Amino acid sequence: MNAIVNRRAFLGLAGATAAGVGLETLTGCRTQSSGGTAGTLKINSFGGTFQEAVEKVVVPAFEAKYDTPVSVTTAISTDALTKLKASPRNAPALDVPYMDLAPIYQAKAAGLLQPMDRSKIPHLADMYDLAVDPEGYWVAELVSMTGIAYNTEKVKTPPTSWHDLWDPKFEGRVAISDVAGTAGYQFLVQAARLNGGDESDIDPGFKALSRMKRNIATIYKAPDEMSQLLTSGEAWIGPWYGDRLSSLKRKGAPVAFVTPKEGAIAILSAMCIAKGTRQRAAAHNFINSQISARVNKKFITTIAEGPTNKRVQLDPKFLDENYIPYGPKAMSALVSLDSKTIARNLPDWISRWQSEIAN
Repeated sequence: MNAIVNRRAFLGLAGATAAGVGLETLTGCRTQSSGGTAGTLKINSFGGTFQEAVEKVVVPAFEAKYDTPVSVTTAISTDALTKLKASPRNAPALDVPYMDLAPIYQAKAAGLLQPMDRSKIPHLADMYDLAVDPEGYWVAELVSMTGIAYNTEKVKTPPTSWHDLWDPKFEGRVAISDVAGTAGYQFLVQAARLNGGDESDIDPGFKALSRMKRNIATIYKAPDEMSQLLTSGEAWIGPWYGDRLSSLKRKGAPVAFVTPKEGAIAILSAMCIAKGTRQRAAAHNFINSQISARVNKKFITTIAEGPTNKRVQLDPKFLDENYIPYGPKAMSALVSLDSKTIARNLPDWISRWQSEIAN
């Protein structure tokens, strides 16, 4: 979902619940006490359909090839970061965390991650450039995008630009995410970029959203709220995730997704390796297995996301049913935000948002 986080928030994580976070871990279909056993590779997953795909596709492929057990703890990006911060440096709670890019850069700044050894992940050679950290701290297993979602019964002429969200005809009809959510801070940065700013100069973004207040119907905090707003017609239009919109459309909702002419914003979920892990070899093998063309294809088609391995071939029916970035042209057209700068500035943006936008 990195520019990019809170991951999911991000992933159509149907059925995900925080109630079980940290209480138990799952290994395949087996349940065992938290922490796993000696020699076990510890990973997290985001719950819902993402976790189902990890447990049914990714973990079995890895365990069958490397004969190494995997324990899966339900934890979204921010929870994974909290677990890493709370665990001893020589015994991290997770060996391979799945996180969005902003939490990854926060973890890196805190000294909680180690760079990968590229020679031990040969499938990196098959990856799209945007899916691999040049500094070697993360590699993405999927790609999605934030664009403009709208109700086709209320909006008869499809929008073409991010600027359309300021059009007076949408007064009281635009829904936007709180800045703490991925779509929220992405849209804030995009608003800044549209008006001469960027991640390091966010003032134009706040000023632009202040000018949009007449159009804003609501500021939602959870992605599922946007589903309800669009379906009911309470909101007609707003920045949202392509994967979420695909799921909503498949259920029969009168909705559609547009890639603005300025570009949709890339969303990445990525894997990294915890500093101090005693499973470094297994961690590299797990990442290499996850991004292989065979596993990557099965994984992303299970959860309806875009592939990060260039060798993945998708059939037309899947592409017709899902709003996903696919292929070199689509990947190069995505807007990539500076997640490192976002991670550093987001706490200040959240405080400022409350006084300037949310009130």
